[in-house]
Amino acid sequence: MSKIAITGAAGLVGTYLSADLARDHAVVRIDLHDADVVADVQDLAALERAFAGCETVVHLAGVSSVTATWEQVHGANIAGTYNAFEAARRQGVKRVIFASSNHTVGMHEIVNGAPLYEPGAGVLVRNDDPFRADSLYGVGKVFGEVLGKFYSERFGLQVTCVRIGSIVEPDRYDDPSLFLGPSFLDYLTAEQRRKRYASTWMSQRDFARLVRAILARDVDYAVVYGVSDNATRFWDLEPGRAIFGFWPLDGAKAT
Repeated sequence: MSKIAITGAAGLVGTYLSADLARDHAVVRIDLHDADVVADVQDLAALERAFAGCETVVHLAGVSSVTATWEQVHGANIAGTYNAFEAARRQGVKRVIFASSNHTVGMHEIVNGAPLYEPGAGVLVRNDDPFRADSLYGVGKVFGEVLGKFYSERFGLQVTCVRIGSIVEPDRYDDPSLFLGPSFLDYLTAEQRRKRYASTWMSQRDFARLVRAILARDVDYAVVYGVSDNATRFWDLEPGRAIFGFWPLDGAKAT
C-alpha cells in the first residue's frame, strides 16, 4: 500500500478517483473544502505539509473552465501547478500525475469543426504533435506539461501528463443535459454537441484504471490522452498502451 495525495479531491474526477484508490492505497484528499486536508494549491507551504510521506501526487486541482480569465488561470492553474510540483520535489515524492487537458491541442477541433466528430474524419492527434492551445485555460495546461518535463529531467521526478477529454456527470456520454445547455463551442448545434461527447468522453472508471496503470510502472516522463475507446475519437490512445499497458474498457459507439 502506497500513500497518494490527490489535489482537487472534492471535485467530480477527484471524488470518484479518491474512492477507487482508497480501496488499496492510503489516500490524502486535498481540496478547499470537504477533504482530509483543507488547503489552497496557491499555498506552497500547505501543499508541502500535505505531501509528507507520499509516493505519488495526483494533481487535479485548478480552474476547469475553458473560458477562464488570465487571472484565474495564472493563480489556480499556473501558480498552483508550480506549487504542486515544487512541493512534491521538496518532499521527495516519486511521481506526479498531472491532469492536463485536450485543450492543449484544442485548435484541431476549432479548425476542423463539426466534421471531426463524424466516422472516418481522418484526423488522429498524437501525443507528440505540437501544442495548439485553444484558450488561456489550454495555455495553462501547456505550462503544466512543460513544467513537468523540467521537473522530470532536472530533478528526477516521474511525471505523466494525462490530456483528459470529457469526464462528465452523469457518467455517460449521451445524457441530454450535456448537450442541450450552453457550450464553449457555441457555434455547434445540440446534435453536433452530442456527437462531440461521443468522440471525447472518458468514463470515470477508465480514468481510474489509467491512473492505476501509471502507478504500476516507472516511467520518467509521458503524455497520454485520457479518452475512452470511442468509435469517433480523434486522439491517439496507442501511447497509453505502449507505455503503460492501458486500454479503455468503455467507449461510445458511432451514431
